[in-house]
Amino acid sequence: MSIKDWFGGDKKKAELREKIKEAVSDGRLSSRDMQEIEKLRQELDVEGPGDDKTTLRREIYNEAVDAVRDGGKLGSTEAAELAKIQKFLELRDDQVEKTKWNLERFRTLSEIRQGKLPTVASNNIALSGIRFEPGETAHYCIAAEMLDQGVTRGSDGVRIEWGGKHVSGSTAGAELPLEGAKSLGEGSLIVTNRRLIFKGGKSSAVKYAKEAPVYAYANGLRLERTIGNALIRYRSPTEDGAEIVAELVSRFMR
Repeated sequence: MSIKDWFGGDKKKAELREKIKEAVSDGRLSSRDMQEIEKLRQELDVEGPGDDKTTLRREIYNEAVDAVRDGGKLGSTEAAELAKIQKFLELRDDQVEKTKWNLERFRTLSEIRQGKLPTVASNNIALSGIRFEPGETAHYCIAAEMLDQGVTRGSDGVRIEWGGKHVSGSTAGAELPLEGAKSLGEGSLIVTNRRLIFKGGKSSAVKYAKEAPVYAYANGLRLERTIGNALIRYRSPTEDGAEIVAELVSRFMR
């Protein structure tokens, strides 16, 4: 590789790169796309995409992923197309590990919206020692922290209404009122079809009920108490993780 390549100065490679970006901008890579890319590569007399810098190839792959996310679902067809694009770009799994991990959460969210609910494996250590009610199933588990908060200062979050339906994306930008909150310990939040269970330094559980509202945020949940509030903050908050919890709780409160 020449010094020109290190500094992105190779105009021919840049032209090929832009052609590939355009081809995968809809999250797909057709046979015709690949033929046109190969034709241009030969005309420019440059190496294939695998010779490009990893960061640039990953950028192209992430643009394809964003196109799929904008489409609102990740099914087998979309997953197969992204796998094709990854292979074409000669990206190893470890080179796009974070993106693929986020895609798995997006796939889970897509399936929930289609009525296919996930379940937590019975041997998951987070479930150890929990007494489940007859017919109760653990559907999701996320690392979290529980906090005690007296006031919300107007940061009320999005209420998940009893018998209502969660509006997708409504928690974006809503942040838990953490100022002055007292940590009660870290652990795991487990979403079942009957209850929200926090297992950790201060374990507790709340059943879904009309008189027990749940408020969703981009980084956690808020549960009203007789005095004050219990906050549950996700330790690694992501948009999809927050949406998964909100979607599931909404379904179980109908």
